[in-house]
Amino acid sequence: MANDSYDTEAEAADLSVTPSGDTAGVSPSEMQLVKSIQKTIAQDKAHHKPAFEQMRSDMYVARHGAPKDYPAGHYKANLCGRHVKQKTAALYAKNPKATAVRRETMDFKTWDENPQSLQLAMQTLIQMQQMLGGLPVDPVTGQPTIDEADPLIQQAMQAFEKSQEIVADYQQGMERQTLINKVGKTLEILYAQALREQKPVDFKTGMKQLVRRTCTTGVGYVELGFQREKGPRPDMTEKMADFRARLDHMKALTKRVTDTENPIDPDDPEIAELEKSIAALQAEPEVILREGLIIDFPQSTKVIPDKLCRSLVGFIGARHITLEYMYTCDEVQEIFGVDLGMGYKGYAPDGKMPVEIDTNVEDDSDKLYTPTGEKGAGLVCVWKYYDKPSGLVYYVADGYDKFLREPASPDVFVEDFWPVYALTFNAVESEESLFPPSDVYLMLDQQLEYNRSRQGMREHRKAARPRWTYQNGKIEEQDVVNISQAEPFTATGINTPPGQKLSDILDVMPVPGVDPNLYETGQLFTDVQLVVGSSEAQFGGVSKATATESAIAANSSSSSDNSSIDDLDGFLTVISRASGQILLREMSEKQVMQVVGVGAVWPHLSLSEIANELYLEVEAGSTGKPNQAVEIDNWQKLLPFVLQMPGVDQHWLLKETLRRLDDRMDTTEAFASGAPSIMAQNAMSQLSTGDAASDPNAQGATGGQNAPTQTEAQRGSEPAFGSNQV
Repeated sequence: MANDSYDTEAEAADLSVTPSGDTAGVSPSEMQLVKSIQKTIAQDKAHHKPAFEQMRSDMYVARHGAPKDYPAGHYKANLCGRHVKQKTAALYAKNPKATAVRRETMDFKTWDENPQSLQLAMQTLIQMQQMLGGLPVDPVTGQPTIDEADPLIQQAMQAFEKSQEIVADYQQGMERQTLINKVGKTLEILYAQALREQKPVDFKTGMKQLVRRTCTTGVGYVELGFQREKGPRPDMTEKMADFRARLDHMKALTKRVTDTENPIDPDDPEIAELEKSIAALQAEPEVILREGLIIDFPQSTKVIPDKLCRSLVGFIGARHITLEYMYTCDEVQEIFGVDLGMGYKGYAPDGKMPVEIDTNVEDDSDKLYTPTGEKGAGLVCVWKYYDKPSGLVYYVADGYDKFLREPASPDVFVEDFWPVYALTFNAVESEESLFPPSDVYLMLDQQLEYNRSRQGMREHRKAARPRWTYQNGKIEEQDVVNISQAEPFTATGINTPPGQKLSDILDVMPVPGVDPNLYETGQLFTDVQLVVGSSEAQFGGVSKATATESAIAANSSSSSDNSSIDDLDGFLTVISRASGQILLREMSEKQVMQVVGVGAVWPHLSLSEIANELYLEVEAGSTGKPNQAVEIDNWQKLLPFVLQMPGVDQHWLLKETLRRLDDRMDTTEAFASGAPSIMAQNAMSQLSTGDAASDPNAQGATGGQNAPTQTEAQRGSEPAFGSNQV
């Protein structure tokens, strides 16, 4: 990354822009604005440089089990990587289930939402209609003749009018609720389809990377975008799987080949590449251009908050946010349609250190080819700069003195302005750093001490191996070599002085024994559990703790994980709400019908109505591993009571049963209107036996139901609840 370009804010303040040589149509004020934005970004990067360096160090430790300055040949056991893997598996197991939630409102103006009052109003309407039907009819108007002077008639008319208002209010309110519910169901299906369409990394893989990244660096980010079938695509890492990238590349090739000002050689390889690309595209039976929601997962070191930001969650206090991308010159021209020429600062492939552009070097094997035919050096650092006060998004490149794209509003609309969201697990109040510590940083001392303990034991064991001493001159040098190099269970001949035994010449050297207490690591795992919540048993080791102690430790780890799962569910709820707003704004009714089906209902509402009426919410715990055995057992115990309750909907009962069994059967095909149950159909179809004593049909209306039935298999005793085995 380009953080290493500026070591201090003072150096960043002296940033100067190298003119590109093509300033036609660019006002001096615009060039100064570009320079000001680049200066602000450089200052933010310099301010957050220690935090970014710590992130890189934590990533290295999580991968290698030790910092970079740890001796290469020393013992390493990667506890940090193991912890990150275990926590990722515990926090995120499956894609979340998002449900559309209608904002709680009072939808009825006249009706008091009491079923009895509604029933009374309907009965009043029926009675009034019956009463009016018995009155004489006026031959002129055709309406019943009513004596309005009659007090009873007046009272009945007042009750009739009030009942009409109640029923009409009920019908209007229910129609509105039904409409919102159908829109919500459409939005649920649309959002679920959007998660399935994420390419090249599916949503589950991306979220696991996000959780892993958050545990490793302390923070992870998600950026929302929308890819349109027409118009410029959003400059994000993730793209939908279609032909858009190929078409953009062909457009750039066509522009370079047909450039009359800077014609290329007829034998240039780009001409052959364009011809092959056109032929391949013509051979395709169908060219797919998609549009829909894009969920991107930028790296932790690629998001640069405002140095005045006070909290990453919600970016409280931030006036701007910057996202950094590394592109080649060809990619910049394909995405933005801009020829940078030589007016940019080149970066090395690792994206860290800028390299100088030198066109005089003959050996250009390590150079990147620029669209102008000149040899430029390195990658291009492109910044997407969200500026909240102005409400605009700026695209600038490091060292380039113009905008890559005209400043405009963000590609998608969300209430928070910037569609970038941060996830943290170890957030603490601190004035020293904006970024919270990562799990890897918190357990670094225990990781190093464990490595040192094992390395010390290795050295001690090596030092404690048996050795011998001898008096100089008592044995020949070659015999010493033969003894030291002798293989086990082999005989070695030596020349001993006359009258002396081998034991008189060689003596065992006293060496210190290996004391296991010096290298005991149990206390390190105790500290690990206190710091990050992982016990020794979770690392795969066999602890010496009792079952009760292990159960208490497991419960403590579960409580810590549950807190992180709650943070993750809240984060996903924020993402789903913003995604729902984007879909409601960007997706047309025709596109929604293609994705969801002909029964989809898509509203024609304003942004304020959309934001106030409906939002997506992630069900709590829907991302974790389901305890299906417990859910099924609870449902089996509850089901007999549900079956005895009047008014329970059969369709709902079947859906709840299938949900707990994790079955995906389509219940819409299973129901036939007015059809009795299968058991009732079987009872009705029983044949007569001809004997009144044994014929169920001759034993009354319920004769076939008198015999005891077994609705479920016999089960044994239930396991004891609260087993502390781990």
